[in-house]
Amino acid sequence: MDHGPPRCPDARIGALSGYRGPMQWRGPAVLVALLAIGTGSGYAASGSAREETIGVGVPAPVPAQRPELPIEAPLPYAPDPDDAPLGPDIAMREATLGVGKFEITFPAPAGWSRNANASNEWKWKKPGTSNNSYVMRIEQINSQDITIEDAIDIRIERLRDEQQDVVIVDRGGDSLEYTYRSNEGNARHSFMRWLDLDASGQADVEIVVHGRERDVPGTRDLIRRVGDGMRGATGSVVS
Repeated sequence: MDHGPPRCPDARIGALSGYRGPMQWRGPAVLVALLAIGTGSGYAASGSAREETIGVGVPAPVPAQRPELPIEAPLPYAPDPDDAPLGPDIAMREATLGVGKFEITFPAPAGWSRNANASNEWKWKKPGTSNNSYVMRIEQINSQDITIEDAIDIRIERLRDEQQDVVIVDRGGDSLEYTYRSNEGNARHSFMRWLDLDASGQADVEIVVHGRERDVPGTRDLIRRVGDGMRGATGSVVS
């Protein structure tokens, strides 16, 4: 009986042991290939991310959160003149400015000299006193379309534009108190007041008294007395 060609012993051994010949290494080879592809893809993605996050332009230093910079000391004020301070209750005398319907009458410091700064503005100063001591100025406001509130707003804006170290100490309905540094570097303390002499709702007169800190009791008293005693052309006392 013919049983066909004899089988190779190796084939029998392979059949018994599950031998697959070269296919035995296919699984590990595929795994190695996948690992290689994954590594390459990760590197490419990393490189792409780096390219997207790298900035362009000129590099600039990043400021520290709390830079240790030297703090500039405040600029000291110039020494005040050593004139005696202006006190309250000084002697006053009646003064008149303007003509006709623009005439105003008010108490002014007795013995102080009066100088015209303009056709509608006058300054009073005690003879012999130093600059940056104390002085009073009165101005008739030519414009008739400005309220007292507007006049105060304009004055504050001008102060902050034109002066240094301005501090608004107090603002009233018709008054302003403030401090500032003069052009010569002196500390100044000033009082201003606006008056509506004819009850028109418009500002007619502006009064200002400048002084040093030591003059405050006198300058505050002076502007109060001048403003309270001022009369317009009708002769009525300003309320």
